[in-house]
Amino acid sequence: MRHRKVGHHLKRSSGHRRALYRNLMTELFRHERLQTTEAKARAIRPLAEKLVTKARKARAERLIALAKQRDVTRLSAWFNAKRAEQLIQLADQGDDKALEQMAQQLALHARRQVLATLTDKKVAHKLVDEIAPRFEERPGGYTRLFKLGMRKGDAAEMAILELVE
Repeated sequence: MRHRKVGHHLKRSSGHRRALYRNLMTELFRHERLQTTEAKARAIRPLAEKLVTKARKARAERLIALAKQRDVTRLSAWFNAKRAEQLIQLADQGDDKALEQMAQQLALHARRQVLATLTDKKVAHKLVDEIAPRFEERPGGYTRLFKLGMRKGDAAEMAILELVE
């Protein structure tokens, strides 16, 4: 029985599965669409969505703007409530240097998390600098999945996973 066994295993060991997910996500963000089996697409979709959210946090100027707007809901969704309050307090005090320093640290941490997941630095920078700003006002649902039907050779269900415009 599979009670409390969460996630897709794809009949692979954990190291092989992790490498597969990293490679698929890297190619998804490199080409902004990916044709693969439906099972693999369903497995990487939530991981890719979370990675886009991390990449959205990796822009210090956006964090400063949210702190100055006192947007507690968005900041506390990205960070814990204590961090969000610290950012807003620094913005209220007018201490721009400390606010910028804290925002830079948080953005750098998020950028390093993205770099740790993807296998190519250029793709990680593309995700942070080009792709994530496009989804700035979108609350989620950054990808879409199209079913293509069966592959000829082995009748595997194929799908296209792409980033929403």
